[in-house]
Amino acid sequence: HPSGEPFCSIELMNADGSSMVDLTGERNGCEAQPSFTPDGRRIVFERYDDITNVDAIWSMNLSGGDRREITTGTDNGVTDPNVSPDGMTLSFVDYNGQNFGQALFTSGIDGSNLHQLTPFSFDVAIKQDWAPDGQHLVFTDNADFPQPGVSANILTIRPDGTDLHALTNYTGGQVNAFVGSYSPDGHWIVFRLEDHGMYGLYRMDADGGHLHAIIPLSSFRPRFIDWGPAQER
Repeated sequence: HPSGEPFCSIELMNADGSSMVDLTGERNGCEAQPSFTPDGRRIVFERYDDITNVDAIWSMNLSGGDRREITTGTDNGVTDPNVSPDGMTLSFVDYNGQNFGQALFTSGIDGSNLHQLTPFSFDVAIKQDWAPDGQHLVFTDNADFPQPGVSANILTIRPDGTDLHALTNYTGGQVNAFVGSYSPDGHWIVFRLEDHGMYGLYRMDADGGHLHAIIPLSSFRPRFIDWGPAQER
């Protein structure tokens, strides 16, 4: 593009890498952070319009059409949209415009009933996930290390903002946990463990116990981890 736009776009392709299709096209700005709705028929995503300076969560169909703006949150930036298993509720990370000011929010899939689940001071990481039964969300706090000596940890919360529960309790800032997602059966949570400059891919059960190394600690740093469904045979 002569103008250099779009700055980032959303692509759709088959699982084997074939038949890649650009869903953003000639639009300005940036489209990012896509995820499918549970029925696989639509995609929710973040769209930043560099002309109006509006950052919002949108949805579109799998052809890039039937675009609908869902929410701008509190109007300071939104990202990482995910849809509840029943398709009724959207979760996302909302910014308050301050350094490290990132909170977990929900709304209806149409943008109604905007609800703040955590304080902005939690500095919620840009990776959160719904439990397969829709009863909890899992997320990471202190994602950007806002305070020296404070570790990032994985927590769960109910979609109404109640029952906040820490699954990891690391302290000191040298050991941290960053969540990826639930397993499809909801039994496990996969995450990155950081330990004094080393990184590992780990799993734990949904209550925070039974830690198991999938990839042991090394210099390899897993990021934006997602546990896919089992292959059909």
